[in-house]
Amino acid sequence: MNDFKPFLEVLSGPQKGKQYVLPEEDTLHFGRSHDNDVILDDKRVSRHHAQITFEEGTYYLIDLETSNGTFINQKKILNQKLSSGDILQIGKTVFRFINPHSTSKKVSLFQSSSNLQQERISSELPKTQSSSTFRMLLYGFGGILLLLTVFVLMQPTPEQKIAKAPEDRKTAAEEPIDVQELPKIETEKYALNYEKANLFYQSGYREYHAENYLRALDDFSSALELYPDHHKAKLYLEKTQSAITQAVTEHYKSAMNYFDGGQYERAIYHFQQVISLLKNRQPPQGYCQVSQERQLLHNEDFEKYCDSLLKIEQAQTQLSKQGF
Repeated sequence: MNDFKPFLEVLSGPQKGKQYVLPEEDTLHFGRSHDNDVILDDKRVSRHHAQITFEEGTYYLIDLETSNGTFINQKKILNQKLSSGDILQIGKTVFRFINPHSTSKKVSLFQSSSNLQQERISSELPKTQSSSTFRMLLYGFGGILLLLTVFVLMQPTPEQKIAKAPEDRKTAAEEPIDVQELPKIETEKYALNYEKANLFYQSGYREYHAENYLRALDDFSSALELYPDHHKAKLYLEKTQSAITQAVTEHYKSAMNYFDGGQYERAIYHFQQVISLLKNRQPPQGYCQVSQERQLLHNEDFEKYCDSLLKIEQAQTQLSKQGF
């Protein structure tokens, strides 16, 4: 059914038993709104709640700043890599992520102490033989006796209790803490910069796909200033830089073709686009006026920037001669 592609298996909720194949070239969206890929009719789910993206061979689950949160293996997450066997929960719906190509071990299904919605997936255990009942009781009694003995031996003496008293008064803040294990209020405090950075990332993502590359560049840069470890912002910053390089090349080529063909107005437009796109890569002051310096500091972006300025002047001169 899945052609050995990674997929999500719905373990509980209204869609129990359904499977969603994960795309490699697109994003899988979860939420209550009907424009999502996985529509969850649940009041605890936001209209646009979470998404799974595929980048550089890895799937990531991203919470879209929701009030009720998104969970992996019973822990609230913001942006986390997925491993085969992970248990995902959005509202009352529980999924299991399966990657047939993964060699990592699967995590346990649910812990009995979890507050998340649980559902037993394993089959019924085989019945034991009645002839072994007495033996099991005997082993059980022996085990309990052994545990009681160990417990008594491990009890500290009065002197040890007095010596350990100051250490026992240590606060949790004095010891290393896993961020994922922090209380909710501390987690939100820790994630404040990430949440702000994520707003810039989402804005940059929209600008990138609208081909407003300079705005996207500013948004992704702002996201990384707030949260340097935002891997999605890093990735799309690189993609935006590459897109700018490609756009500069295309505009410059079109501009030269129009210029050589005497279509100076169109040539000027494309040369101006080159200059605009190279706003953050323009050469140092005076570079374009000193030919010797241009030879010493050869740079393709600098050359296109300077040549565009020169060609605009030449095109405007030609238009003046033609009476425009």
